[in-house]
Amino acid sequence: MIRKSHTPTPTVIDACCLIDLLSSGQVEAILRSAGRAWHLPDAVHQEVRYIRRHDPAQPGTVVSIPADLTPLIAAGLLTPCRPDDPAEQARFVHYATMFRSDGEAMCLALAENRGWAVATDDRKAIRIAGQAALTVISCPQIIKAWSDATHPDRAVLVEALVNIQTFAKFVPHPSMPEAAWWSRMTRGS
Repeated sequence: MIRKSHTPTPTVIDACCLIDLLSSGQVEAILRSAGRAWHLPDAVHQEVRYIRRHDPAQPGTVVSIPADLTPLIAAGLLTPCRPDDPAEQARFVHYATMFRSDGEAMCLALAENRGWAVATDDRKAIRIAGQAALTVISCPQIIKAWSDATHPDRAVLVEALVNIQTFAKFVPHPSMPEAAWWSRMTRGS
């Protein structure tokens, strides 16, 4: 029997999307099951400084804790990257004029120059990536792909979605792919 090898889709991840996934409590499983080679731009790494969690000392409260991406990088789930040549640096400068932070700009520049997909939940970044004919995926699509690939227990799935809503303060815009699915899953939670 001949097996087809599946090459993971190179995908650069933005801070907003990465924070959502970190907030889920299932980030490793989600990143592993996505069928993607995840790339972490330097600017995004610098932007992802804290994540929110329940405070074990005070039930019902939330605290910010430092985000440590080292285990994800060491496991090969996130590969650091940056604009390496003059063309990428020029596109980074171009996109940097459109955003308040460098993360989105670096993601778009790298994706455009390297033919990568972009993972972001930022509506402006999604719009500009679409204008540049870049492939975009969002957190709801990534979570749905994890759900379809691994079939987690419904309670685990709902907890991941609620964690994202609670800690990352992210709820998909109704126009986003898989927003209706997300809403169905969290209804009544």
